[in-house]
Amino acid sequence: MDQLMSISPSFPTLSRFEQLARRIHRQVNSCAAQHRRRTVISRLPGERMDDWDKLLDQLEVEESVRLTPLDGGSIQLSWTNQHRCHSV
Repeated sequence: MDQLMSISPSFPTLSRFEQLARRIHRQVNSCAAQHRRRTVISRLPGERMDDWDKLLDQLEVEESVRLTPLDGGSIQLSWTNQHRCHSV
């Protein structure tokens, strides 16, 4: 087992917050969300509330981003800038 561990590539482990931020980043950058300039985000059951609050705090300071609370705890994100999306 030690040999297997020594030859396995070493990947940095993402924190729970980084995993959450990466998930939301992928959602925001999807072609559909970019086309509409909005998406609805939700905290998943396994995600910590303090990480969720930290993410929302970071999003709130962005001038081009608007957060609108929805029923059930979801948040609608909308933004003014748009990235070009190329379908594969």
